Amino acid sequence: IIRIYREVSPAVVHITSTAVAYDFFFNQVPQQGTGSGFIINAQGYIVTNNHVVEVAKSLEVTLANGKKVAARLVGRDPNNDLAVIKIDAPGEKLQVARLGNSEQLQVGQMTIAIGNPFGLDRTVTTGVVSSLKRTLRAPNGREIRDVIQTDAAINPGNSGGPLLNSRGEVIGINSAIFSPTGGSVGIG
Repeated sequence: IIRIYREVSPAVVHITSTAVAYDFFFNQVPQQGTGSGFIINAQGYIVTNNHVVEVAKSLEVTLANGKKVAARLVGRDPNNDLAVIKIDAPGEKLQVARLGNSEQLQVGQMTIAIGNPFGLDRTVTTGVVSSLKRTLRAPNGREIRDVIQTDAAINPGNSGGPLLNSRGEVIGINSAIFSPTGGSVGIG
């Protein structure tokens, strides 16, 4: 786990989205939200959840070295709660997360989640594949099929971060938790 964390955590980014809301007097008030994402190629493309960036008027990515970079939305799939954003980071050598294959997963297989729960950058948690082929309702109401269930702790802010196998390959994206309390109860 230490080796995987050292290899993959530099590819995990902290995403800050700024949206505009209105106060009681109809004045515009910026509101910020945070989430996670991971770099998938050296050109600066980042995968995250659509709900992390969906209402954003502006996006900022914090890299592992602390550098903050503006980002732009380049694609989204609200039906599967996925989005791709892009950063331009000239001169930066971007660490890239390796993509794996989730088709051969088995219940009981180790999982590793890296993300930014509650704004705590690059936090790692571990667990197992608790079940396969679950159904999850996307924020737009559509059902997402073939979802991986894990008991690795996932909390608000982990959304968009990678779920990894024991080789450090991305096998899923941390998207949601089931929780009567709002915190992790082991169903992610």
